[in-house]
Amino acid sequence: MRAFIATMQQPFDDSFKEIADSMGISLYQRFSVAEASLFLRCHTKELNQIIKQNKIDYIQLTATKIEIFGYQLLQYLLNQTTHNKIQTPSNSKQVDRILRANEVHTITGLSRTTLWRMENKEEFPRRVSLGANSVGWRLSEIENWMKERQ
Repeated sequence: MRAFIATMQQPFDDSFKEIADSMGISLYQRFSVAEASLFLRCHTKELNQIIKQNKIDYIQLTATKIEIFGYQLLQYLLNQTTHNKIQTPSNSKQVDRILRANEVHTITGLSRTTLWRMENKEEFPRRVSLGANSVGWRLSEIENWMKERQ
């Protein structure tokens, strides 16, 4: 008599294992909504909205109890980071967009002070005056700066 062994396919690929190891979590670790919100660095209200919108996979244990596996959290994080990449304009005649300080910080990861210091050393694109107390940076110049740094 032969023994039948069923193999279950992993819900993630091998690259997830490396990411999980670098983040110090287990892919099959179960997180409560409170724990998952701490991991994702968002409020539980925000995570509950994400769950209601089916933007993240989860396990419904009871009518009120939800848990999320580590690999589901990683899938959500990776989807968010790939959807938030800078889109380069497909039409070269398109008007260049001006970015405010918060957007430049988000894109580059540099603080306002670091931006100012790098501008003074001519290591970063110059800001554009938008008014008496308002400045911004050209998107094309920020993109070129980032390409040069790669």
